[in-house]
Amino acid sequence: MLEAPAMHAALATIRRGYTRHSLVALALMFGVYTAIGLHWWQLMDWSQGMDWLLGAIWVFMTALLCWDIDTARDLPLVAVAFLGGLVIEAWGTQTNLWHYFTAERPPAWILPAWPVAALTNARLARWLDGLLPQRGMDTAWRVVMPAFVAWMTWFAWPTIGMGTTQLVVALMVVVLMTPGDRREELVLFIAGASLGLFLEYWGTSRRCWTYYTEQVPPPVAVFAHGFASVAFHRGLQLARRTVSLARVAR
Repeated sequence: MLEAPAMHAALATIRRGYTRHSLVALALMFGVYTAIGLHWWQLMDWSQGMDWLLGAIWVFMTALLCWDIDTARDLPLVAVAFLGGLVIEAWGTQTNLWHYFTAERPPAWILPAWPVAALTNARLARWLDGLLPQRGMDTAWRVVMPAFVAWMTWFAWPTIGMGTTQLVVALMVVVLMTPGDRREELVLFIAGASLGLFLEYWGTSRRCWTYYTEQVPPPVAVFAHGFASVAFHRGLQLARRTVSLARVAR
């Protein structure tokens, strides 16, 4: 448990992260939420009353999204996560590893959730960074990340003959074989999996999406959110290096 001075310092850091830019971000997000709700209102089922789990998830994510706004840092991640989410959703729905209740492959309304989740995971990782140990993280990465890739490959094995699954497996192996900041990536992995637990339980228990295993949810899908966070981070680094090289080439 944090001692009083440490707790006060942590609370002060959190308070400093909320500025007038946070109000602008909050207004924009409510605009997006409203637009999605109005355009896809038929997807909302209020017959059982308020969905408190969904409400809690979105309040938590919105609170994190409004913290420590930096457009130069955040907007590139939004772009990478949107494209990455499109690849993930197209792969999963086209191979029937999972499907949505609307039968869209993939549905357009799920795509904005990926950049929202990516920004939330990045913020959450920064909060977790100070709580996790400095030592042993490199060794933990060497165990956790290959184990996840093997686990996901086994989960997707029924579709291994499809080119898209082969591509996804190859991309996961590339992440394993290329250098990166392993402690930073493991923190991102933990943050993504933590948020993924709630997102996947909500989605599968409400039958918004269903995996071929019919699990609520499949454990590997929870940890897949963590690996996606790492993959988006790698993609962002690659994009930045590409832009820097292009500028030098000029």
